Amino acid sequence: MAFLIIVRANSQDLYLRGIATNYSQTGKITSKLSYNLHILSVVNTSTLKIGDKTFPSGHTHFIPHLLFNYKLTDKWNVGGGYAFGRHDIFGLRENENRIVLQTAYNYKFGKLTTNNRGRFEWRSPLNLQTNVRSDASIFRYQLGLNYPLYNTQKYKRGVPPRGFYALASNEVFLYLKGATNGPVSSTNGLLLSENWSNIGLGYTTGKNRIEVGYGFQSLVRNKKQDMRFLNLLQLSFSTSINWGDVQYWYY
Repeated sequence: MAFLIIVRANSQDLYLRGIATNYSQTGKITSKLSYNLHILSVVNTSTLKIGDKTFPSGHTHFIPHLLFNYKLTDKWNVGGGYAFGRHDIFGLRENENRIVLQTAYNYKFGKLTTNNRGRFEWRSPLNLQTNVRSDASIFRYQLGLNYPLYNTQKYKRGVPPRGFYALASNEVFLYLKGATNGPVSSTNGLLLSENWSNIGLGYTTGKNRIEVGYGFQSLVRNKKQDMRFLNLLQLSFSTSINWGDVQYWYY
């Protein structure tokens, strides 16, 4: 895993702790088309004081998004959609609209599954203190790894697997254009301004997955290039819905 770390003298870097919860729902619309509803909520549980400035704890991010994905092959898909971000950066509140385009490619090395995802986001944050809107363009690349800890040979094709698995991921953020009205989606002078890493353990029932793990986020937080390091307990629940089965049950 790669971390974004900048070493400087007299820095005011923030080392924070928190909890991130994720809910993900995937539904099949046709044999090729599906949707994904994802909701991320992050709470900073740390309160810091540096000099005469206080950085309070609180609910920092709430980001729901809805994406539609089209399967080109069994390994490759493309998609797009909309996301909304509600941010509270130590009392400075911003709301953000996002247009998302992405492509993902899966590949297996034995039992290890790799997921390569490239995502472009056009963001339009509104600073709620100044009522000034700006825009940003960001490219994100995520490498995800999934390794089953159960006997995969036990489950035939079409039979949902059950068991534990290990997971890890790293995502880099390239700020092609940064917002200028506040800290949200701002480059702060660097192309590579943000990095997210994650490692954990999950359990799958086939249609549902529960994951718990450790997450680390590094972010250049201001124009002086002070850093914010956020250590997270990550909790995730994912579910898959076959709407054909739901419709059959309903009628």
